[in-house]
Amino acid sequence: MNDKTTGFILRQADYKERDLILTVLSQEYGRISFIAAGVKKLSSKNAGSVLPYTKAEFLFDYKEKRNMFRMKTAHTVSLYRYLHEDLKASAAAAVTADIMDLFTSHEGESSEREYRITEQAFTALNGGKDPDLVLALVMSDVMRIFGILPDVDECTECGSTTAAAVSLKHGGFLCARCAEEAGIPVSKKEDLKRFRLLCKAGMEHLEIVESHTEVRHEDTTLLLSFLETYSGLKIRSFSFYHRLFDH
Repeated sequence: MNDKTTGFILRQADYKERDLILTVLSQEYGRISFIAAGVKKLSSKNAGSVLPYTKAEFLFDYKEKRNMFRMKTAHTVSLYRYLHEDLKASAAAAVTADIMDLFTSHEGESSEREYRITEQAFTALNGGKDPDLVLALVMSDVMRIFGILPDVDECTECGSTTAAAVSLKHGGFLCARCAEEAGIPVSKKEDLKRFRLLCKAGMEHLEIVESHTEVRHEDTTLLLSFLETYSGLKIRSFSFYHRLFDH
């Protein structure tokens, strides 16, 4: 039986001498793995379609209760060439892929929202959009799905609607009085406004956010702290992305 699915290659790992194991995010099956036999050979017809971050159509035999399948063929749908040419775009794509690998459902479960977010992110990065903006909105979307988005509507301690600071420990905004009691430095109004916009928006609102503000690397780093703290997961690829801003 020949089954087809279209998905994004989140990562690849060496397997034996000439094979690769691909982790793929598909809309129908969630996160699944393929053994891509022989793709390291120069004569492989599938080699050009199994690069990380590529959107490809895979032919395989699906069997329930299995979490790895032997890939028969792969056909490139979208290569996203810029993600392999620009260092920051590539690093941001790696972070996006890492997030989706950790947060997407296992094989057999539909992942329509995660699939859509990944496609939007890769398309935006491939189009030269600001990597920090893209990652901030990806994290916002993922935290919204899992119910761990920072509370930016009111003070998380007293309910006041006048925000003065952001507290990772308290899960979002604090008013001036609660911030002082907690020893949290007061933030600038424009920083609070920008952080709230990023939390409220998502990848589908990228153009609106882009036209209203300029995202800073510190915004992305702060959102990552919330994502990791309240999910208990570590986005390891972010360390390399972060180092790019030190030069």
